[in-house]
Amino acid sequence: MFIAFIGINAMAQNYSSSPAVHRQVIDICGSRVYEGYTKLDKNDAAACFSSINGVDRSSDYLKYRAGYKRGLGLTFGGASLAVVGFGAALGGFVTALEQSLAGEDYVVAETVCLAGVFSCVAGSICFAAGIPTICVYKVKLNRLEKGYNRSLEFGTSGKGLSMALKF
Repeated sequence: MFIAFIGINAMAQNYSSSPAVHRQVIDICGSRVYEGYTKLDKNDAAACFSSINGVDRSSDYLKYRAGYKRGLGLTFGGASLAVVGFGAALGGFVTALEQSLAGEDYVVAETVCLAGVFSCVAGSICFAAGIPTICVYKVKLNRLEKGYNRSLEFGTSGKGLSMALKF
């Protein structure tokens, strides 16, 4: 027991003079990763996640990032398609109404109106699918960030060795 105490005390004195290794805290804003105030590109961000507690999570980061961006594309693309479809449906309906009141053939305007309705429905479906996709992958990115920022640090204190869990 006494020999173990002497060994731990000697290690504490050796480590007290060595500088502590600290890594920057990362922050994920959307799909962008910042280390301190520096924005990291996709490959550097993936390298940050290559060794979280001895586990390579870089492929998970790339997968979650792609899923988040896919959700953004679905949401904004679906909203745009729904707005354009609504405009086409409304324009086709008004044109078909004018042509029918004038006694003209309104087949083309009716087709435009139906195409607009189908476009509006498809856009709404994409929009509705995009929002949960964004939420799911953002939660996964946040969990990955928490796993990176949580660390177990060993150091020295005034009376020997210390251990701290930082999160």
